[in-house]
Amino acid sequence: MAKIYICRECGYEFPTELSALIEQNIQVYCEKCGSPFVLEGVKFKPAETPVTRKFRPSIVISEKDSSKLDNIIQSLNKISFLPIFIVTIISFGLTALIAFNLENWISILINQLFLGFIGLFLLIYDRAYIAPRIKEKKYNEIFLDSFCWGILGCILYGTGVIILINGILIFIYVVTDRRNKDLKVYHYGLLAKNSLNYLSTKAGFLIILIAIYTAYLDKIYIGTHDYEIITKLGDTTIRIPVMVIIFLSLLLIAIIALILDNRSKSDIKSKLKFELGDSIKLFIIGVLGTIFYASGIFILLKAILIFFLSVGKPSGEIQMPSTEERPVYSPPVHIRDKPQLTLDEDIEKKEPKEPIIEPTPITTIPKEKETVTEKQIRIKEELSKVEELEEILVKEDKERKEEEIELRLHESLLPVKDEKDKKLVKEYFSKIFAVLSKDLRQQISNLKISKKEKRELLEELAFLNKEEQVKYVEAIVDLYKEIPKKLIERIRKLPNVKPKYINNLIDQLKFMDAQERIKFVQFLEENA
Repeated sequence: MAKIYICRECGYEFPTELSALIEQNIQVYCEKCGSPFVLEGVKFKPAETPVTRKFRPSIVISEKDSSKLDNIIQSLNKISFLPIFIVTIISFGLTALIAFNLENWISILINQLFLGFIGLFLLIYDRAYIAPRIKEKKYNEIFLDSFCWGILGCILYGTGVIILINGILIFIYVVTDRRNKDLKVYHYGLLAKNSLNYLSTKAGFLIILIAIYTAYLDKIYIGTHDYEIITKLGDTTIRIPVMVIIFLSLLLIAIIALILDNRSKSDIKSKLKFELGDSIKLFIIGVLGTIFYASGIFILLKAILIFFLSVGKPSGEIQMPSTEERPVYSPPVHIRDKPQLTLDEDIEKKEPKEPIIEPTPITTIPKEKETVTEKQIRIKEELSKVEELEEILVKEDKERKEEEIELRLHESLLPVKDEKDKKLVKEYFSKIFAVLSKDLRQQISNLKISKKEKRELLEELAFLNKEEQVKYVEAIVDLYKEIPKKLIERIRKLPNVKPKYINNLIDQLKFMDAQERIKFVQFLEENA
């Protein structure tokens, strides 16, 4: 006999074709309410489709190995900058050799400053962009950044080798991560595109800096008479080597190409689908940048990648997974037509056995359109509603107590015939006379208020029981206490509150106890 499976949420009976999938431990969803079928002790897997079979990664490492790889990446991230940092410090420090060799001070200064600035450029990008994302484990955002930047760092005496190794490990981690197992090849292409898009301009300017330093070492500014352009400026003869003119021309072209690439960066970042024209434009810009010491090489690589993305773009909508929460692919299951329910049947199944009284919702103004004054008005309205509710409760409690006292004193009032006398006796016995404790008297004496106010306070406390006395005195003490400086500082830091309203908000705190003050400040921080 075939097993029958029922949805726990709505009681719907799964059809035969879905029951067969459940028997194979494949995740199915209710046709009526859309809830996933859950069975205690059974872990269901998503149904395979041709898309998931085609683009499944060839290697997916276990969670234990993934955790080890993550620990290695985090450890290398802490020390990857040290070789570049040491060389940079040494380069700037060696400028002091000018004091011992005054004849060649220009050459020493240029050599050491160029090396120092190259190292500083490498350090800034690594520490300001790559390292924080590694620390936050946003590896998808730096899919190729660390790898490419490590290659450029190796030009400086191999100091970028640790960054390069870390980039290789990040690439392996992203490709083999279980949370990315259902990503398509196109998604990985988009991750690589994002890395190259953010990196290409910065890497190009770094290559230009290295190229200028290399050209200085090769001394291209020294030319023979056969390769010089001689011009006269007044009585002065100017000799310009042809190599210098070519060098400066190519440098200008490369800088223009990098500027164009930087301008197109925002458009490329937001795009998920590309056309052939997008790759052609970038290809031209990359070629123009590459003619000067290959400074546009990363633009060229980005153009080639976008070409493949334009050719192999999938049909339908594309959603890039976020680095915070990577979604697990849940393919749709082929199900039969949903049964139609009449309105009466639906109401009968959803109707609760006992009526539920829901509180009346308080209409609030949207945060975007609500001004500070409107917020204060709304807060006052809500507080007034609370006060009205408290007054009603107090009034009901008082009436109940009066009825109890009247019943309790019914027999004792029999000898009293006059109604006025009965009323006086009733009021007298309804009052509770209590003696203040030493602790309460000490708290009242410590209050910084006048004697008249203290006397009135004592008269009010005389007719309260001990518990009510303690609560009342605590409320009075909190009222006259100074508002904590931390709360005042938090109010002053509210971003959307004008300075002229701050004093009014602080005055309102004087009429609240400690807990109400904290709740009030938290409310302002969330809504102001």
